[in-house]
Amino acid sequence: MRSKTFFLLFLLILLKQAGKCQSEKGWSYKSGQSSERRYINREDEIDTAQKITGRFNFMGLGDPYDENASLGGEYKFDAHWSAGSDVGYIFNSEYLSDSKRTQGFMVRPFIRFYPNIERRGYYEVQVHYKYVSYELTDWLGKDVVDGIPSYEEYTTFHFIKKAWGFHVNAGSSANLSRNKSLRIEYYIGLGVRFKKQYANKGTYSRQKGFFIELYNPQYTMVVLPMGMRLVYDLKSLFDKSN
Repeated sequence: MRSKTFFLLFLLILLKQAGKCQSEKGWSYKSGQSSERRYINREDEIDTAQKITGRFNFMGLGDPYDENASLGGEYKFDAHWSAGSDVGYIFNSEYLSDSKRTQGFMVRPFIRFYPNIERRGYYEVQVHYKYVSYELTDWLGKDVVDGIPSYEEYTTFHFIKKAWGFHVNAGSSANLSRNKSLRIEYYIGLGVRFKKQYANKGTYSRQKGFFIELYNPQYTMVVLPMGMRLVYDLKSLFDKSN
């Protein structure tokens, strides 16, 4: 509960700062081959140089299923292309509310394309993998033969969830600082995930919760990933001339 409260306050502060920076936008003139004048918002222009960007996925702290702390990086190796990954540690969960302890991790590598180097909009393909272990105390099927347990035992065990899939996302960003190094990035996408779940010491058929289907041993689902993250250009740390 504390992490969700912190997350909401943090989000409000970021949105306020983003609104302030957007209200201070300026415009620059750029001449082209034709006589037509083009005015480009300086806040929307992006740095096309090779650089490394750090990422903090703060919305993971308020994840409704698996609360996580997630950091990542992006390497821009071309004016239009970049690649990177996010890595997160899962420390709490509402997926199984009676879990005594939750631990896990997730990895999300991606490759990104910026179609217009004068704008911050992008498209990316992202691979998703998650592994979570939930410690439960419940009735567990034992001595399984052909998928049928011989008896049940009330015991403590680990319920394992593995999920993998891919997303296609589109997004953009807004400045949080005047030098454009600190930004808030937002995105939305579409993807598919494959999930496998099992108990480590027997068979477990969960009968609690509003959506029992969530705990089926295997299933596939369509997802709509969306969110925001903080990004910061680390170029100045590697560029001695700055």
